[in-house]
Amino acid sequence: MSGLRSLAAEPVAPEVGKFIDTHVHFQDCQVGALDKVAEWMKSNNVQRCINLPLKQSRAKNELERAQMNENYKPYQGRIARFCIIYTDEVSSEEEAVKILTKEKQDGAIGFGEHYGVGGGSGPGSTFDDPKNMPFFSACAKVGLPVLFHMDRGKNMDDKGLPRLENVLETYPNCVMIAHSDWWKNLSDGTCDRLLKTYPNLYADLSCTVGRSIMGSDKKFAREFLIRNADKLLFGTDSGWWSFNKKPAGEFALIDELKLPKEVEDKICRGNAERLFWPGGKR
Repeated sequence: MSGLRSLAAEPVAPEVGKFIDTHVHFQDCQVGALDKVAEWMKSNNVQRCINLPLKQSRAKNELERAQMNENYKPYQGRIARFCIIYTDEVSSEEEAVKILTKEKQDGAIGFGEHYGVGGGSGPGSTFDDPKNMPFFSACAKVGLPVLFHMDRGKNMDDKGLPRLENVLETYPNCVMIAHSDWWKNLSDGTCDRLLKTYPNLYADLSCTVGRSIMGSDKKFAREFLIRNADKLLFGTDSGWWSFNKKPAGEFALIDELKLPKEVEDKICRGNAERLFWPGGKR
């Protein structure tokens, strides 16, 4: 396409790495942006990663979108991406389905990071806000897992997470990946209960909240990860701010917990492969 540049015309051979990082935020619309990500991956023993767009990093026009698509071509099988649209950007579920279908055709393998109504700006909204529900339905129809953010002002919920549970029950075909303040419900058993009850619920380990709770009681954390080994995804929430910085704490946490090899393999790689690349597809 005219005006587009690629610094790596040929596919880049995958590095052997211990981790699939399912939650990173890297720039991907500028020429050569993913080459920097590949360097970060190599230095952190990451074989694959999934890039989640943020408002400030997603494509702002068709030229940037075309460049983004071009950037991913040589890294197929190594760097994947999610897509995001916000509740104030579409007027109907049908419109959301149309956009998400095109995103999936262009290579998106998930939806997120989902911050809720308005993208998390403005007044706080609840997880099952009526403006959120059509997006969950659209993702279920298109077949895109949803990774969601949750805190006091974004996708709010009550003790025991009944609003999240309502979404899980309403859209059983929509895979949900929990993140952020979800982990504040770890100690009271809510996370265990929901992961056990709902086949469509997963959780990623990338969060200072979760890491803090797990780091303060490694015995509890180790037992939790073993119990829920089939439902957890390794992630670090690293981003363009992480270049040439100390590795995210999640890398060290995995080593410190000394998990059984089978459990570690599932959390660090296997669950992501099964969820996002079934049958070995790229």
